[in-house]
Amino acid sequence: MKFIKHLPNFLTICNALLGCFALFFLFVESFGYSNSEKYYCIILLIFIAAIFDFLDGFFAKFLNVKSNLGSQLDSFSDLISFAVVPAFLLIYYLSIHEFSLYVKLTPLIIILSSIYRLSKFNLLESSNHFKGLPTPANAMFFLGLPSLLLYLNEFVLISIVLVFSFLMISDFKFYSFKSLKNKDEKQFLFVLILLQLVIIIFSFVYDAELASLLSFMILAYILSCFIISGINKEASSN
Repeated sequence: MKFIKHLPNFLTICNALLGCFALFFLFVESFGYSNSEKYYCIILLIFIAAIFDFLDGFFAKFLNVKSNLGSQLDSFSDLISFAVVPAFLLIYYLSIHEFSLYVKLTPLIIILSSIYRLSKFNLLESSNHFKGLPTPANAMFFLGLPSLLLYLNEFVLISIVLVFSFLMISDFKFYSFKSLKNKDEKQFLFVLILLQLVIIIFSFVYDAELASLLSFMILAYILSCFIISGINKEASSN
């Protein structure tokens, strides 16, 4: 029974460990895999890390064992898996595509913004929505971005990093999946599902690379949040 109390922290450590494995896989050992195979393995590792990130919070609440230690562990683990890994993955592929030095340095802003975002998150009271773009969502967007580098120029890349970094540290409302009981939360889910279906259809029609779906699905999530927030703001002002 004592282990059960430590289960959330164990899951959090697993999140961090997978992030470390992803970094090791990126820079130290490729095990004979091609760049494309290595890329998808790293995406898989971080996707599993995101599952652990969800489960640690779920079990902490379910077992009623929330603690300050758990909050700190969660933030540091998220920093590794959802900030350091996506940033250096992007730097790695920017180097392969021979972008200029200042563009290669730009993803470091993702790490700095994530540090601020995670520190801010620890000071906020628990809520059914997020203030600022969650770091896992930001990570998933940037994990998919290397598959789109052939279609992006340097100005667009820098703009993307700056916009997403701003969204993380902003006070914009982003919906969570913890609760979908209220009217606006149900509206958000409906719009999100609709946009995701459109993305999936277009991806099949235009034979889009699988990894790029991560970026487009996160864009759909952001757009859904803004659409519903805008509708509710307009309704409340009338």
